[in-house]
Amino acid sequence: MKYIISFCRIVVGSLFIVSGLIKVNDVIGFSYKLEEYFSVKALGFPELLPYVIPIAIFIVVGEVLLGVATLLGAWPKLTSGLILFMTLFFTWLTYYTYTCDPHAIKTFVDVNGQTFQDTPECVTSCGCFGDALKLTPYESFLKDIFLLPFILPFFIAALLNRVKLNTRTDDLIIIPISCVLVAIAGFKIFDWLFPLYFTIIACAVGLAIKHFSKNKQWAMALGVLAVTGYTQYHTYKHLPLKDYRAYAIGQNLRENMKTAQELGKQPPKFLSFFTLVNKAGEQKKVDSETYVSQKIYTDTTWKIVPEKTYTEKVSEGYEPKITDFMAVDADGNDYVDSLLNAPRVFVVVMWNLAETCKHDLNDIAAFAKKAEADGYPVYGLTTAAYDESETFRHEHQLPFQFLSGDEKVLKTMIRANPGVLVLENATVTNMWSGCDTPDYDKSKANQFR
Repeated sequence: MKYIISFCRIVVGSLFIVSGLIKVNDVIGFSYKLEEYFSVKALGFPELLPYVIPIAIFIVVGEVLLGVATLLGAWPKLTSGLILFMTLFFTWLTYYTYTCDPHAIKTFVDVNGQTFQDTPECVTSCGCFGDALKLTPYESFLKDIFLLPFILPFFIAALLNRVKLNTRTDDLIIIPISCVLVAIAGFKIFDWLFPLYFTIIACAVGLAIKHFSKNKQWAMALGVLAVTGYTQYHTYKHLPLKDYRAYAIGQNLRENMKTAQELGKQPPKFLSFFTLVNKAGEQKKVDSETYVSQKIYTDTTWKIVPEKTYTEKVSEGYEPKITDFMAVDADGNDYVDSLLNAPRVFVVVMWNLAETCKHDLNDIAAFAKKAEADGYPVYGLTTAAYDESETFRHEHQLPFQFLSGDEKVLKTMIRANPGVLVLENATVTNMWSGCDTPDYDKSKANQFR
């Protein structure tokens, strides 16, 4: 039984560390996913939207700490209880989201307390592993169901006081096996060995503190928290250590915008679904293929109910990685080709001018002035209206014009507000968070790499 419980702890602890670190790596992206969950027409907690960043940090750091504590055997009752609670909660959440009907008419309450009816906003990707591994809510639901048989024995054993802080023998067995599992998951699934390095460092810190400290578990928790907190601070302040997005360094935006037809691949299949009603009030639902092939449109006894017509994906296929990239000036001129055809262009992303970090703007302005003096075009991308962006540009002495972009795309392009991308013939060759904007001359000497 002891070996079974140890095996369960290894599986659970390793998975929590990997899952948590993937989100620690891109906590801003995870906060965007929480915004989807909290929206009025999803779970309906709009009052939490201003706090998505601290909530996201609390969740992902907690997930990593629980994973490490599980491997070290620290506070087994508390650790196993919290893990069971989190897993049951996310099992319910993923079940709720995967059973969400995007065509149903439901009643919602807005931020002012007013009720209204509309179709729900169904979350289509759970966000469990960020952009590194996109799982549907159903797939995530199955993952949680798979995990429960490993969590329950750990939880019951902890309640029965059969799990205690690791002995030296426990450490010599559990930690190396966990490192192997983390390495396999990191390398094979995420092409990233940082979770392995982190696990080794975090466990080493915990073991060292356990050896020298009298208040072992508290000191171990603080030590591992310091390691996790530093990692979280670094990725939040700067940029993700590993970038899985379609705008990552090395990605060619033009290639990522190509359709299935352009690449000779099979696209997904979409069908329209019609609800038909006759004079007797009877209803039936048919798809567009059946509607045409059986010439139902010739039968005047059945009429389409327009408000119940919708389109749905019925089979998977290749979809472009980038679909909504846009850059439009105040007169409606499209600058996408100008950005993608330029031998080198600098793009400053400030999706939200009100929330952009003002401390970084002097460095960005100095960089942009020298870039334009060297003949390189510089553009800003924002969601703000023209008047707002012009006022902002003059207020901060920014030498480049702002173009309008899609909010979701700008949030995806770079996890910083502001952030700077370097495009060379549509390929992203470098990017910096605003606080990391380099000295222009030094960066130029390195070809902006």
